[in-house]
Amino acid sequence: MRLKTGGQATPISPTPSASPMMRQTTSASMRPMRQDLRHHPSISRTTAQPFAADFIPGSPFQSPAPAASPIRDAGLAVANLTTGSRFAGPEESEVYELGVKGQWDGFSFNLAIFDQTLEGFQANVFTGTGFILGNAEEQSVRGFELDTRISPIPELTFTAGITYLDSVFDTFTGGTALSPAFTIVPADLSGERPSGVPEWSVVVGGTYTADLGNDNSLSFHADYLTESNVEIVNGVSDFKRAVETLNASVTLGLTNGIEFSIWGRNLTDAAYLNIVSPAVGQPGSLVGFRNQPRTYGGLVRFKF
Repeated sequence: MRLKTGGQATPISPTPSASPMMRQTTSASMRPMRQDLRHHPSISRTTAQPFAADFIPGSPFQSPAPAASPIRDAGLAVANLTTGSRFAGPEESEVYELGVKGQWDGFSFNLAIFDQTLEGFQANVFTGTGFILGNAEEQSVRGFELDTRISPIPELTFTAGITYLDSVFDTFTGGTALSPAFTIVPADLSGERPSGVPEWSVVVGGTYTADLGNDNSLSFHADYLTESNVEIVNGVSDFKRAVETLNASVTLGLTNGIEFSIWGRNLTDAAYLNIVSPAVGQPGSLVGFRNQPRTYGGLVRFKF
């Protein structure tokens, strides 16, 4: 499966524990790496919240009106949120793809070469207070995918996949970029590579299944994913990401259809940021979302 317009190919591991892993990845990837300032020594409690005496009960619409309240007078009734834009023009795609596949005893492969151009590529544009939809005049990606499967003996299978993506904003005059002061500034991103799209992605894996007799089996699986170094935000080039992830699982399958699995993800505990962006409404501050840390788990399921 491939996403060519704004991301990289995402190989899907054949490990039985893929489903719980996907759920945990979602929750872990949304954990922000940001400093908690509530207990910072330079910020006193009196400046972080109003005094109890500042609260004057009553509504300004009652008659007679209550006494003046420092909280109401602070302008909290003034709207400080404005709507952005959910509108973006349509994308027009032109794709040329050439593929070839082959299958023999113990070996198979799929190769695809593609050239895609998008007119009006839809992009999220950060304005400093939120994201709005915008259109890049033209964005293109060229590359190839190769997937292979080798099984020297029935019990042992090796898989490998490699993806190359040459992605570029051909024309994007209305883009934004991160400045050295960690603020978002308008930028012409024409000729720039979209952030977060690695040039190379490689995944290799292996599965060995031992027959225990009476339709019982024991499977061992491991896979390794690596992605080339890539900028994760347009503009300041100090924020980059290189992915290296090692996963493994062991599964016991019983003749009655019950399976027991234990699995581990990111066994080397590699740490990197998936996304970096300015904090909403806080110029000069950054928010980063890191990858899932080393994680272990188990799975029990029944096939019928």
